[in-house]
Amino acid sequence: MKRRWIVAAVVAWAVVVAGLALYSHSHGQPTAREQTTIAEALPTVDGALGRIYSALDPASSVAVLGAYRRTEMSCRVTSAREGTRFARDLTVYVKKSAEGATLDRVKAALPAAYKASVVHNAGTDLLSADAGNFVAVRGGAPEPGQLRFTADTGCRVQDAPVTEATPPAQNANQAPVQAVLDTLGKPASQWRAHRLACPAGGTLWTVEAVTSGDSDAARATVPAPAVVLDEPKVYAYRAGAAGVALRMERDSLVVSSTVGC
Repeated sequence: MKRRWIVAAVVAWAVVVAGLALYSHSHGQPTAREQTTIAEALPTVDGALGRIYSALDPASSVAVLGAYRRTEMSCRVTSAREGTRFARDLTVYVKKSAEGATLDRVKAALPAAYKASVVHNAGTDLLSADAGNFVAVRGGAPEPGQLRFTADTGCRVQDAPVTEATPPAQNANQAPVQAVLDTLGKPASQWRAHRLACPAGGTLWTVEAVTSGDSDAARATVPAPAVVLDEPKVYAYRAGAAGVALRMERDSLVVSSTVGC
């Protein structure tokens, strides 16, 4: 009889443990990055970049949202599980010498939970933050007048394809880009669009066209007060609510327009 009670108690305890494990899996928060997937990280990536964009001074900055990009084809989530890694960039053009102040502005606007910090050291300005869900955020100035903010998923299991949602009103945001193409007298060889949902509502989206030639003819049509950055390979300016950037990528000219949030 005693042995039966012991067996029954062990079985009952096993049922309780299994039930708690199932509940924790369904309702608990992950305690390590390896418990999450790439798909679960992407909304956090987008939310972080949306907050950064919202923190910018719209009158003196021009942003360009990039695509999701795979930064590691293969990495180890655990010793027995293989994963991959994605990141997404928000490039921001500002006046020269305003890089550090812009990073400070972004830091001040990010939620306290991000524990954002900015280091200014010998002309090098760096921002770091934790967006939660094991997503790291970094910001820095690779070139004068240019900031790059990157949100990184870290190594995780990929259980679904990584795709972008195309802006539902993509054509509406093509107008500033088309105006540049018309000025240059060049057709677009390719159109691209990148989009994310802003944490406070609305949508941030960048529409860009790839064409040939250079930006000289377009530069001559922009009023000086609207110009944010004028460099040989990058020209950025404000066109109403849109931030427009012309940049050289190898032998191609990329014209982008960004609005939102």
